[in-house]
Amino acid sequence: MAIGETGKGVDGSYEAVTTASRAAFDRAAAVMPGGSKGAYFYSPYPLFFERGDGCRLTDIDGRTFLDCANHHTAQVLGHNHPAVVEAINSQVSRGVVLGGPTGVETELAEELCDRVASLERVRFCNSGTEATLHAIRLARGITGRSRIAKFEGGYHGSHDAVEISVAPPLENAGDAASPTPVAGVRGIAPGATGDVLVLPYDDVDAVTRLVETHAGELACILLDPKAGILEPVDGLAETVSALAGEHDILLIADEVVAFRLARGGWQQTRGVTPDLTTYGKLVGGGFPIGAFGGRAEVMDRLDMRGGPTGFHQSGTFSAHPVAMAAGVATLRQMTPEAFGVLDDLGRRLDDGLAQIVCRHDLAFSWVVAGSLFSLYFADHAPRSYRDLVACRKEWNSLLFHRLIEKGYYLSHSLGMNALSLAMGPEDVDGLVAAIDESLEAMATDAG
Repeated sequence: MAIGETGKGVDGSYEAVTTASRAAFDRAAAVMPGGSKGAYFYSPYPLFFERGDGCRLTDIDGRTFLDCANHHTAQVLGHNHPAVVEAINSQVSRGVVLGGPTGVETELAEELCDRVASLERVRFCNSGTEATLHAIRLARGITGRSRIAKFEGGYHGSHDAVEISVAPPLENAGDAASPTPVAGVRGIAPGATGDVLVLPYDDVDAVTRLVETHAGELACILLDPKAGILEPVDGLAETVSALAGEHDILLIADEVVAFRLARGGWQQTRGVTPDLTTYGKLVGGGFPIGAFGGRAEVMDRLDMRGGPTGFHQSGTFSAHPVAMAAGVATLRQMTPEAFGVLDDLGRRLDDGLAQIVCRHDLAFSWVVAGSLFSLYFADHAPRSYRDLVACRKEWNSLLFHRLIEKGYYLSHSLGMNALSLAMGPEDVDGLVAAIDESLEAMATDAG
């Protein structure tokens, strides 16, 4: 079988051992477009899971996998962590939602503000999408400017302001040093692309030129560090921070993939102080959550004690008590010692991949940042969206399915995978061995 010929696994074995998942998918597809949410789908159909315990997942066909996806990085403690389960059960026993503040949202806000130097005030919502939406509204309202700047390939949620140039076809994307904004999906407001200045990740000089040229139009710059996806570019974060400060543009650090690198998040590792930061994923301990926060003078525009301010943020399930309780329990487990464990696991993975790659006649590379990692079929680790496009994605599906057959569950794109505190060194060694064996088989098949 030629590499990339099919997404159905190796010699049809995926279908042979996932009959229950196939039946569940067919049932789901009759009432939901594509049978699941978009991020879950891969060819020919996704696995359906029955439960998770620690670092293991069990599918409805009864097979067990090492979970290297962590539900989009959210399950940093693993599944069913005792502290999180206890917090959830305790909150549910007092009430699921009560129609007013309960105090647990204050605990989570205090935890965040204590960890992150740039946070003086925090508001909660229900997703990373909502977090970036409200942060951008604040920036536009405060500055009186309408345009925003974002990086090509950066994903900041599913609303019109940001679903621009997330994965644009290169024939439409323009010059690499001055990318053309491209709508990410159909149905976006016609004027949305005109409100976005698109920046390249890997060209600090181009970023400087573009921001300085359009500074008077920009309300904010959104910076998704792409930790664990792209190789970091020296000086990029520092340059963007300096430019934003010089031109009175609000800097929004999108840390929805949060608290995987350090107690204070990515911004602590780079020494930058954004005006606003957006959060999601593990901050809710596995429950739907979004959060945004920053300096008091910015966030207090949402304070209604003195009457209407022209700014507003709320929502029926914002600051949901169960999500708040799960988030507090999760973050309190994220001690300096815990980050040390995660960093050690990441280094072990990085070292293991370096040891095996020389044995294979395939263009294979990877990015590891703390407990986050991505795998690529390319001669070198990507530093920009256009590098990502150049990777041999037709090989991704085959490696993904080979790893499933060996009991390892990764993101089906092989990007944005994660290690958890429920794992040990032996789990990482097993993953490296499985990748080694899979690459050897793929090289043989490529002939």
